[in-house]
Amino acid sequence: TPNQERRVVVHIDAEVDSSIQVEIKKSDLITQDTLSSPIGGVDVDLYRNGRWVETRKTKLDGKAHFAYKPRSRDSLLFEIRNDTHDYLWTESVAPDFVTIDHFDSSTRRSDNRGFRIVFKDNGLTEDFYLIELRGYRWLYKFDPWSGDKTDSTLVSEPVRMSSVNQIFFSDNNVVNNRQPFELFNDQIFNGESAFKLDFDVRNFVLIAQADRSEVFKLEARLKHITKAYYQFLTTLSLNRPVYGGPFSTSSQVPSNIQGGYGIFATYASDVKELRFQ
Repeated sequence: TPNQERRVVVHIDAEVDSSIQVEIKKSDLITQDTLSSPIGGVDVDLYRNGRWVETRKTKLDGKAHFAYKPRSRDSLLFEIRNDTHDYLWTESVAPDFVTIDHFDSSTRRSDNRGFRIVFKDNGLTEDFYLIELRGYRWLYKFDPWSGDKTDSTLVSEPVRMSSVNQIFFSDNNVVNNRQPFELFNDQIFNGESAFKLDFDVRNFVLIAQADRSEVFKLEARLKHITKAYYQFLTTLSLNRPVYGGPFSTSSQVPSNIQGGYGIFATYASDVKELRFQ
């Protein structure tokens, strides 16, 4: 039966100096938005540089959280074992930090109504990046009789990247993808000591914005990611538009989980904020 053909799918998210999250399910898909059929009670062993660190067991929702915070250049290995499932394992080396030197609206392109990010790239390595934007705004509640504000909640939502007018790598325009982030590698700027990334955000909107309350702050998160994670997200992005298309052919999404499907994603992040007047 189709259920018997399903395989174990693993998503491991490890951010340097932050956290490690593991999610295990059983499915015939490895997309990040089909996390049904969680598997609880699975033992997950974490090794750092060849030495055991800790073991966690997934809960009923298929998730497990590790106390250890990865460091840059850690060699991380996970072993996943359960009496009723095949043995799975995966490993990755955590990337170094890449620091955002500038995030402001004063040094942007003259024809661009937005802001500029500047960071340094290591010319000795092949590097891969992910950039996310989030908008902060106040969500207000009003008294229906008086019209006075009765409550306010600070919300943070991803920017819909397809609403960003233009993104420029120096003078090279980048086409927006269909996900709430942008992926890029360093092929066109490898080794630049001050690489400039310009965003034109004159008409940007948030992913779930239901009203028109003003965004008073933008947050830019630059992630230095591994090649495996870059390839996974790139292929996943290409597959999204063809879900259910009768005349389209999806591509094979890469996996770095041995014995199953999924992705072990390691990355290091830097975050900067830009407040609007």
